[in-house]
Amino acid sequence: MVVCVSFCDEGSMAKRIVRLEGNLWRIRSDYGELDAAEQQQLRDYFDEIRMPYRLQDGSVCILGSVSWEAVYEILEHFNYGRAEVYPF
Repeated sequence: MVVCVSFCDEGSMAKRIVRLEGNLWRIRSDYGELDAAEQQQLRDYFDEIRMPYRLQDGSVCILGSVSWEAVYEILEHFNYGRAEVYPF
């Protein structure tokens, strides 16, 4: 399953792609891995809400055992006001 998340970035729409790869939900931009600042924001948010995650190859990934519905809700909340979450 692939999901695309669009962010408003200085007047243009950047994308975040969420893909279930093996047993992890991976979150990337349409240009590749997320930058360090955004990775840190995700880690802080996941720690705050006690979301199980793993660092895989330097990227924050949500455990694949978490349902798509929960992943969607979490990413929608994290990106409230700056992104739309929708199936890709």
